[in-house]
Amino acid sequence: MDKQYRYFYEVARQGSIKAAADKLFISQPSLTTAIKKLEQQLGADLFIRRSKGVELTEYGWVYFRYVQEVQEKHNQMIHQLADMRMRSGGKVKLGVGEAWWNCFAADAMQAFCQQYPASSMHIEFGNGLSMLHHLVNDDIDLFVGHEINGINSRYRVRFIPLFQEHEAWYVRPDHPLLEVKEVEEHAHHYPLLKVTPDHARHGDVLTEEGAELFTVAAQETRVIYEMDSLSASIDMVKMSDAIMPYTSKIAEELAEQGLVQLWLNKDQLGQVGIYTKVGTLTEPTTALIELITKKAGA
Repeated sequence: MDKQYRYFYEVARQGSIKAAADKLFISQPSLTTAIKKLEQQLGADLFIRRSKGVELTEYGWVYFRYVQEVQEKHNQMIHQLADMRMRSGGKVKLGVGEAWWNCFAADAMQAFCQQYPASSMHIEFGNGLSMLHHLVNDDIDLFVGHEINGINSRYRVRFIPLFQEHEAWYVRPDHPLLEVKEVEEHAHHYPLLKVTPDHARHGDVLTEEGAELFTVAAQETRVIYEMDSLSASIDMVKMSDAIMPYTSKIAEELAEQGLVQLWLNKDQLGQVGIYTKVGTLTEPTTALIELITKKAGA
């Protein structure tokens, strides 16, 4: 960060020229001179001088927010450079949904750690759209999730199919719908629980048509519970009349957690696979893809 920014930022944080000077390891007169010079350059008083310290003026608050943003961007850049160095040295960053972690990704990661014991790793949990957003922004190297329709062609990503699966609905053991024959006709009367739902802020990776489909899907009129945790979602289903759509692949695990499969959508198959960016992958990343593919097919 620029020296002037650091001086101003520290004075604003400490609320005192003396305390800031001690923190910056410079003399109080030198810091006072630097702040006055900055105020002259900007043509505005940044601080109100008090007997026990200083306070930001209205101009000072505007400049403080600007400097704070510069500091955050600087820290992000330093983190990104450090992360790039680690990834060139073998670090792998994986994105995955909790269901696929439980089904096969955890086993694949265990095998990966045995094969590359010196390799660092980062594992991020979330939904497909957020993972795609992280992938195109180089925050992760690959992710496991459902195939996504309507990805903008300017993002060069590839999809490696693993398997197909059905969606099921899960409820608590004494849910009223368990006594109903025509479940689909009555389901809309009950809250819908979405596990790690997509968010509009990640829609920038889609085409206009894809974003439009996402918007239409989001216009649900019934009561909706949105949870970013599978364990919290299970708790919410147990304590309410909510219906939780989720993959049938972990029906046994959810039964052990006390949930009942209400309905299975046999007419629709979802494709699950691995997304990466187009281009040359590191050796550890390639190895992890092979391990995930092997474990998913086991």
